[in-house]
Amino acid sequence: MKRVLGVAGFLGAMGMVTALASGCGTAGESEFPVPPDPGAKNGNNGGDGSSGATFGTGNTNSENVNPNSSSSGSSGETCAATSSKAKLTPVNMVVVVDRSGSMGDTTEDPSFDPALRWVPVTSALKSFFSDPASTGMRANLTYFPDATNSCTTANYSSASVPLTDLPSGAFATSIDATSPKGDTPTRAALGGAIAQAQAVRASHPGEKTVIVFATDGEPYGCGVEGANLYAKQVQAVKDSAADVAAVAADIPTYVIGVGPSVTLLNDVAVAGGTAPYLAVSVGSPAKTTADLLAAMTAIRGQLASCTFAIPKPADGRPIDYNKVKVELKKAGEPTQTLLYSADCANPDGWRYDNTAAPTQVELCKPGACDKAQTRDVEVSFVCVDQQKVVPIK
Repeated sequence: MKRVLGVAGFLGAMGMVTALASGCGTAGESEFPVPPDPGAKNGNNGGDGSSGATFGTGNTNSENVNPNSSSSGSSGETCAATSSKAKLTPVNMVVVVDRSGSMGDTTEDPSFDPALRWVPVTSALKSFFSDPASTGMRANLTYFPDATNSCTTANYSSASVPLTDLPSGAFATSIDATSPKGDTPTRAALGGAIAQAQAVRASHPGEKTVIVFATDGEPYGCGVEGANLYAKQVQAVKDSAADVAAVAADIPTYVIGVGPSVTLLNDVAVAGGTAPYLAVSVGSPAKTTADLLAAMTAIRGQLASCTFAIPKPADGRPIDYNKVKVELKKAGEPTQTLLYSADCANPDGWRYDNTAAPTQVELCKPGACDKAQTRDVEVSFVCVDQQKVVPIK
């Protein structure tokens, strides 16, 4: 057999993150039980120290505290404020697409009708890569086998379409210039995808990188052929699963199976940490396209970035982690303030990645995360001093 079709997608509504440090809070107030920042200093040299972590003494912002006002939050009070912006953590997808003969090379076998697999599969891919709903994601695209029917991993370590912001028409142009032909060197293709993903991850530290591998058949060729074919296919899949498992902690692998001859590949999905594999039916071109789009949409939903780096106030003051608010904003609608939920028992809440030393805010799924992905959303961090800020003189 020969085949593999890859799909990749990562969502990311490019909501902006704004951190506001304000000096008009009341000492001792806390909105949720998060340990104070162990590295923060008491912002009031003469204060009682009862509030835990607070902003530093100096205020370098042009909006300084009114020396004649108190910190009680009364109307008319002028508060110190500073802000900085951040974006949703991006997701990078390494997409590997099977273009083996069984996908639609009638010169190899008259039964390999491209209208049954290649055309509906690539139609779905083109739609996905150009879909405005994929805005904020990046993807690249690699076909296998290559033009030489290579069995060498290095020959699949470079993408036909380099890492590109979505949506993009570059993928459709590349797909239209490609046609099915050759065997199914599964392990070599996956090895190349791993090398690509590792390079992407190294050049984009702190971002999520995944592999999406789509195929219409078990491995074939590159020694997997002739007598005892099935046993050789089982071993090839086992070897591929071991390769994927070695990087799964940092780079998960999704598997999309097109047609009935892909059940062995579920082991790759298991090893990649994304089981079960996503099945795409063949026989009805319209349903094949719909199934593939559904599979890609499901992956996109799982990959939806709901993690935000905590921005640092521009004036250098530390953030008081007990005074952070996360808000979803949309033009024409009331601002929604999300509640802190350490275990995300509240699906409409949020939490820190590490309460001992927070670096990121995570929106809980499915509620808050879904809203951030399906709307034109702004996420704000609002930090309020718990003590008086000494005005700059």
